[in-house]
Amino acid sequence: MVDLDLLEHRLHAAALAGKPVTYGALLAFFERRVGPNNVRALCRDIGQVTSRIEAAGGPDLACLVVRASDGLPGAGYFKSLRDAGRYEGQDTGPEAEAFVARAQALAQLYAESCAERLNG
Repeated sequence: MVDLDLLEHRLHAAALAGKPVTYGALLAFFERRVGPNNVRALCRDIGQVTSRIEAAGGPDLACLVVRASDGLPGAGYFKSLRDAGRYEGQDTGPEAEAFVARAQALAQLYAESCAERLNG
C-alpha cells in the first residue's frame, strides 16, 4: 500500500498538467518495482483514492493512470466502469480512447477549479 494522500496529490498534479501518468512511473515514484503484485496493489489504492474523490463530488481520476504501451488504463479500470454501469465498450480501440479522453478532460477541469479555489 502506498500513501493514499500522496497518491491523490500525484493524480491531481497529473490532472492539472493535463498529462496522464503510467503505472510504471507511479510505482517508481513510490519506490516500487513493476510486477503483478505491485501493480495490483497500486490499482487497489487508485480505486480507494478515486472512490473518496468521487464521494466528495469529484470526477474519476483513475483515468489518468495508463499503460505506457497504448496510453489507456488497464482492463481492471474498464471492468470497474462496466460493473458500475458507466461504460459498455471494449478495453481498447477508438471507443475506449474517446471515453478516456473525455474523462481526462473532466479531471483536468476539476484540478484547475481546485487550484483556482486554493489560489484565489
